[in-house]
Amino acid sequence: MATGRRVSPVGTLVGTPNFATSVVVAGKAAYVLASGATHTQTVTAYDARDLRRLGQVSGFKGEIPDNVAAIGVIRVAHQDFFQGLAAGMDGRIYAAGGVSDGLLALHVGHDGFKVLRRYALAYHAFPKDQYPYRYQGSRGGAYHFYPDGVAVDQDGRHAYVTGLLSNAVARIDLDTGATQYANAGPYPFAPVLTDRGHRLVVSDWGGCGVRVLDARSLKPLGRVCVGPTTGPDNADPGIHPTALVTVPGTDDIVFVAANLDEAVEVDTRSLKVVRTFDDAPYSGAPPGSYPDAVAIHGGRLFVANAGNNDVAVFDLTSGRRLGLIPTAWYPTGLAAGPDALYIAAAKGLGSGPNLEHQWVGTMMPGTLQRISYARIDAELSRLTKVALSDNGFALGQREALGQANREVTRRLRSHIRYVVFILRENKTFDEELGDYKAAGRWADSRLALYGPRELPNLFAWADRYALFDNFYADGEVTAQGHQWVTGASDSDFVQRTWPQYYSGRGLVPNPGWTQSLVPAKLADGTGGIPGGAANPYAIYTDLPKLGRWSNPWIAYPERLYLFNSLLAHHVSFEDFGEFVSRNEAGVIAPAMRAHLAVNFPGWDRMILDTQRAHVAVDWMRQHAGDLPHFIYIWLPDDHTAGRSPCYYTPDYYVANSDQATAQIVHYLSTTSQWKHMLVFVTEDDAQSGADHIDAHRTFTAVLGPWVRHTQVTTRYSQVNLIRTIEAILDLPPMSQWDANAAVIRGLWREHSDDSEVPVHPMQVPVAYNPGVCPDGKLLRRLAGASGQTVTAAWLRTHLRPDAGEPPPKADDRYTPTSLLKVPGPEQMRQEWIATKGRASYDHTLRYLRALANRQHAPMSHFVASDDDD
Repeated sequence: MATGRRVSPVGTLVGTPNFATSVVVAGKAAYVLASGATHTQTVTAYDARDLRRLGQVSGFKGEIPDNVAAIGVIRVAHQDFFQGLAAGMDGRIYAAGGVSDGLLALHVGHDGFKVLRRYALAYHAFPKDQYPYRYQGSRGGAYHFYPDGVAVDQDGRHAYVTGLLSNAVARIDLDTGATQYANAGPYPFAPVLTDRGHRLVVSDWGGCGVRVLDARSLKPLGRVCVGPTTGPDNADPGIHPTALVTVPGTDDIVFVAANLDEAVEVDTRSLKVVRTFDDAPYSGAPPGSYPDAVAIHGGRLFVANAGNNDVAVFDLTSGRRLGLIPTAWYPTGLAAGPDALYIAAAKGLGSGPNLEHQWVGTMMPGTLQRISYARIDAELSRLTKVALSDNGFALGQREALGQANREVTRRLRSHIRYVVFILRENKTFDEELGDYKAAGRWADSRLALYGPRELPNLFAWADRYALFDNFYADGEVTAQGHQWVTGASDSDFVQRTWPQYYSGRGLVPNPGWTQSLVPAKLADGTGGIPGGAANPYAIYTDLPKLGRWSNPWIAYPERLYLFNSLLAHHVSFEDFGEFVSRNEAGVIAPAMRAHLAVNFPGWDRMILDTQRAHVAVDWMRQHAGDLPHFIYIWLPDDHTAGRSPCYYTPDYYVANSDQATAQIVHYLSTTSQWKHMLVFVTEDDAQSGADHIDAHRTFTAVLGPWVRHTQVTTRYSQVNLIRTIEAILDLPPMSQWDANAAVIRGLWREHSDDSEVPVHPMQVPVAYNPGVCPDGKLLRRLAGASGQTVTAAWLRTHLRPDAGEPPPKADDRYTPTSLLKVPGPEQMRQEWIATKGRASYDHTLRYLRALANRQHAPMSHFVASDDDD
């Protein structure tokens, strides 16, 4: 894993398609649903004893390409899958269809899969006073039910399906197809039947517990709430109720609250909590286990911990935890077979060699793991030690780490009182520093897309200060990356849903920022402020003032973000461009708003980083006598806009971002606070380029008077940066990751050097991508060059009084916000061709194939690449 944690799955293991989210066992087969961000999503059957693959249904996002063929695969056009999978009668399997709005009935026989029937499901309006308050599907399109959870009654006559975007549950007559609908609470995750099939229980992912309904009429019978009562004024993070299971011989169910690290047993008749199972890995652990699957067998409760790559085993009678079973990366599904436990893990064995060749966002094949109950009984004590050790949770490990961290923290606090964190976008180490010869074997010049011409300041800092060569992003894509660098984790909601909106499957991006729910009034965005897509200042605006915008409240981890911790512990800070937490209605607390640079533009490809730097430096000059102790600055230009017409070229974006970063660092080095300051410069993820070590590898440069010149080859990741910031500013950890991460050591000077840091001039002239440049887009670029957006006031100032607003024109395929989630393979291809040409791109791919062959690894180990089915 990126954090350096190990995975040691035991038992029989087989690879699955990427991001396996559920598993069921029926008869002699185990079935796995995988819903990664690929062009296909799948249901795969495996022999229940040896995990030999029996067949697969592959749902294509669109039409089936003519050149696609695979043995034993049934291909279905316009079919998606998302999370839910259930077994019915006579070997039938039912799969939730996500944005394709259906329940797919399947059967596996001796000759493989057959598609029996597709049950269509329709959007069902939810109450206006229920979160998310506004429909949060794709902008401007049809409203979707969005099936995501399935249960089938004992006689196989009815299926119950939850609808994520409908806040609803559907009851389907499997013979006739007749369907009833009822409200099921915010973002319903999964249904389960109890009380001999008379009661239906639904977990509300965006609620505070579970709802109980009459299984026949769908009449609500009540709900059980175990967290803060949800509602518009609630600013606490959600508890994230996810998977649930019935307790045999009772009317009870057990559900897991992913954000609380708890499993909760509920009496569905009395609507009372029976007891709570503490799922923390050790006493006093912060949140981060992320339980998201549950099963019961033989008097034991099994809880899959996605965050810790293990399954906790509890005694169902006493509630005592018996031990842990190590799994592959990010377990998401459990099924209790008659002889063995089956575990689906979304990220499998990580980014090492595997059979599937996928983009960094989906490059890791999932896994299906089978471990017999006999082995669990015989080896649980040993397996528990392995699981704890893999995560660094063993008592001896934690004590040794704590001692080492205290020693380096004392030294840091004696010299450093100010921390500045500068975040950029989407680059691997080799992509930007492959030509840095001092890095030796850590750099591969053949994969360098940029170098000292575009990045003169980064290369100069590497020569003067500390450069981390063996440094990793903890997430795969932007949606996760900004969570990791602000919260030291990303919630289960982010992990499970980002593949859906990155692959264009009907969800509005929801990682932390708010997103417009309606298209801009004009294709270029000029008429859409504040209600359209092009508003770079929306990040700090309360949603009721914006109009129809998404509210990312459900995406928050349990302890929220670094900014909340700074606020709670009275540490001064200023945030330039990063998201902050809102309440359920989308309002930012006044105390938080006081620390936000509201005139700093967020995501907008037409506003350059040098303009952002100007805003930040101007603010710091005005507060020179009392700079805050923590400053966070987002400079996203090195993401680039690929070859999209009318935007700046990739070379210029990267060079401009380097210049902007240098201007900020130079100003900081002239302040009186510089002698006690530390500056981190890093990337949110590594999804856009190639790297000869690992596709998660990026870089961090550390600057400051107390930083010596060194190449840091110790393995670090983003959580180490967060842990170091917390150590300096005396903040507690927010999650199990930063709580068990090392404070950075090995780069601190004995005596300070507080000389100024110069700005090396740009060597790349301003240039634009060729192609059609509609009037509206050109105006956006003209306005952005001075840090402005196209508003009516700007138009009156910069156009003839009689010119009026430009007419709508056809725009290219990227909107201002969609550029943020262009998949890494496409971003890499466009940047490479724009910078070095098609021949160089083809030559680089040939080199990567040869490198992969020599190391007996797939190309996906080194480069963001499309999935290769």
